[in-house]
This record gives sequence, C-alpha cells and structure tokens, in this order.
Amino acid sequence: MTSFPEDDRCPKVCTDIGAFKKADKSPEKALEEVKELEEQKPKEPEIVESHGPDETEPSSRPVMPTEEHLPNLKPGPDGKVDWTPLAKMTGTRPAVNKYSISRYSLSEWRKHNENVLDPEIITESNIVEYNAKTSMMQAFGNIDKQQSENFKRLRQKAKDIFRWKVEVERACKAITEEVEFLEIERQRLKGASRVLMLPESISKECLELRSNRFQPDLVSDLAEQELIKEMNLVSEVRSTLKNTLDKIEEQMAINKAAKHRIEYDWCDKAMAYNTESINLSLSTKSNTILFKPGSTRFGEYTAPLEYWEYFCRETVQNCEAARQKSADLRGSLNAILVNGGRKLRNQADRTDMALAETVAITQELSTKLEETLRDTLQRIADMELLISNLQDSVRKMDAAMKLAQTRLDNRNNWRPHGESVRDQPHLGLIEEVKKIHETVTSLLGQLKNAERVRQELLEKRIVLERDIASKRKTLNIDRDRCGMVRSHYPSASELAGY
Repeated sequence: MTSFPEDDRCPKVCTDIGAFKKADKSPEKALEEVKELEEQKPKEPEIVESHGPDETEPSSRPVMPTEEHLPNLKPGPDGKVDWTPLAKMTGTRPAVNKYSISRYSLSEWRKHNENVLDPEIITESNIVEYNAKTSMMQAFGNIDKQQSENFKRLRQKAKDIFRWKVEVERACKAITEEVEFLEIERQRLKGASRVLMLPESISKECLELRSNRFQPDLVSDLAEQELIKEMNLVSEVRSTLKNTLDKIEEQMAINKAAKHRIEYDWCDKAMAYNTESINLSLSTKSNTILFKPGSTRFGEYTAPLEYWEYFCRETVQNCEAARQKSADLRGSLNAILVNGGRKLRNQADRTDMALAETVAITQELSTKLEETLRDTLQRIADMELLISNLQDSVRKMDAAMKLAQTRLDNRNNWRPHGESVRDQPHLGLIEEVKKIHETVTSLLGQLKNAERVRQELLEKRIVLERDIASKRKTLNIDRDRCGMVRSHYPSASELAGY
C-alpha cells in the first residue's frame, strides 16, 4: 500500500520527540481545550509508551522560549487511534511503537483492498478474445476476394503497357536518326565560328596595341574608327552565326531531350511490363515474397491513371513534333557564311588603308618634331649664355655700389660739425647709388625673364622629346606590330567556312 487519499494522510511526519508544527491555535488555547476534554471524560490510568533507552519523556524536555509546546498525544481509552481535528492541527499522528501498528486508518485499508480486487481487467480480456476470433474469420475471405480482383487488373494493365511500348520504340528510332543528321550540320557551323575567332582576335589585338600608345597619340583617328567598325562587323557576323548555332543547338537539345524522354519512357514501360509480368506470376505460395515496410505509401511521382494515358500520347506526339521541326531547321547555311566572309574581307581592306595613312601622317609629324627639337636645343644654349652674361653684369654692379655707399658713409661719419653739409658731391653720390640700384633692378628683371624663358624652353624640350618618343612608339605599333598581326588575316574563302 503506497497511495492513500490526501485527506487521510498526515501532512507532515516528524520523528523528533517534542517537535511540532506551528498550530493554527496558540499553545495556551489548545491546552485549555485539552483540559476541558479531560474533565468531561472519566479518569483513566495513564498509559505510558515505552521508548528506547536513550529517549526521554516529552515533559522532561526543556521548553525553549521560542518553541511551541503541546502535551503528548496518545491513543484513547479504548485503544483506538485519535483522528480528531487536533491531530490534523498538530500535523502528527499518534505514536507507533514496535508492539502496535496504527499508522493508517480503516478507510484507507478498505480502499486499498478494493483496488486490488477490481475485476475490470478480466472483463476486458473476454471482450478482446471475442473481437479477435471474429476478425480472423472475416480476414481470409476479404483477402481472397481482393487478390482475385487485383490479378485481373494487373493482367489488363500489362496489355496496355505492351501496346504503348511498341509505339514508343518506333518514335525512338525516328528521333535518333534526326539527331545524327542535325549533328552534322552543327559541326559545320561550329567550324565556321572557329574560323571567325581569328579576325576577331586580330582586331582586338590591334586595338589593344594602339591603346598602349603614349597619351598625346591616344586619339580616335581613322584607323581606330575602322578597327572599331571591323570589331562591330565581326560581332555582327558572330552574332548571326551564334544565333543560327543557338537555334541548332537549341533544336539539338530539344531533339536530345525528346530522345531522352522517349528512351526513358521506353525503359520505364519495359521495366513496368516486366514488373507486371512478375507480379502476375506471384502467389501466396511463392518463395520470393517478403515483408516490405513502407510499400503501401504512394511513390513521390505517383500520378492518376488519366495522367498516364495523357503522358503516353504526349510523349510520342512531342517526339514527332521535335523531329519535324529539326528537319525544317536544316536549311541553307552557305549564304550566311559567304556573305559574312565577304563583308569581313572588305572591311579588313579598308582598315589596312586607314592604318597606312595613319602611319604616313605620324612619320611626317615625327620629322617635324625632331627639327623643332633641334631648334629648341639651340635656343636653350643661347639663353644659358645670356643668363651667364647678365649674372656677370650684376656682379660688376656690386663694386660700383660698394664704392658709392662707402664714400657716402665716410662723408656722413667723418665730417665734423659744420662741415657736414648737403653739397653737390654728396647729392651726386646719392644719385649715383640710385642709378646703380635702378640698373641692378633692371638687370635682375632681365635675368628673371631669361631664366623663365630658359625654363619654358626646357619644358618644351621635354614635351618635344616625349612627343617624339610617342610618335616613334605609335609608328612601331601601327607599322610594325599591327602590320605583322594583320598579315595573318584570313581570306574570304576561309571566312566562308571552306
């Protein structure tokens, strides 16, 4: 017996003698109620419960100021357990010793016996036995009927699958031949596209080479315009070939997809027909039948029967439509290739003429720049000589300035008293200093202008040298490198795919 109603169970069991739960009433009030009950009952000799040798009476235990004390609870005069509200109030039940067991109430004991003797499980076992026997009687009859019906359905399905399998085989053979024919045309067009890569790479190479020219020559001249036109024409022809090739490859993909679908459908139908044949040969006595967990679930791509009929017809019809469209697409590619090759060859001739004209102009300009550079170098030498002469003249003026200023200083410091007058010599010396200062200022101005002109000539020399180097690099690119690259330009027959 391990479970009892909450009402009959002690809320808290305490094993310490004299320890009690805090009561709802004060100890004084509880003591008065106990005394009143004792006065109403006849006097009986006190029954002293035996305790261990080490245990003492609750009354002998000192009462602490903070503890609550209640008298020792004992069984009543008739030996029955006291289940009064006092026991519930104190949170304890009467003491249990080794001679008497009065732990549980009579109502708890009776409830435990009722639970043990409950006949519910016996009744349930009788019901289960009846239901099981009835189910076994019905099961075998239903299963035999289902097996017979499903055998007829499987046989009819096998006939339908075989009929569609023959149709699919015929369509598969036709689309396979069409794929081979279209592949021949596709390889021819791809060969023409590969030849077109050469003029495209030549034009790109020329444009990239010309982009390496120095900054003064990075101009959009006639040669660059013709190269851009050539690139655009190459792009246009390539776009035309690519569109045609895309159509062929798209049709090839459609043909292969149709071929793949029809072959896949034929494989599915062959496997399905073999599966149905195996299923028709199986019975309950076959040695190969096994438990297959999860076999009752529908497959991931399971579809209704109406869709299967529609899918079979659609697969064959799509395959035939793709074959017919592919046959119509195989048309004349020769005209496209010949026209594109002729256009490219004519544009290449115009580009070569523009490059030759640009080379001639650059060569003439480079000659003029070299002549101008020689003149500039001569003027720089002359200007440096002039600057040297001006600097010498300024240095010579320093001696004259020192002489005039020394004379003035001597006259100002060494003429005593009344001799220090503003006479004509003194005024002449002052005028001399002024003239020398004006002359030096003018010479310094001329020197500054000469240095400025020399610096400008030096800058012009740098610009000329840079331009000459730029023109030489441009000539190297246009005449040598571009000319060598363009010498490998394919002919019109090669561009036409021959």
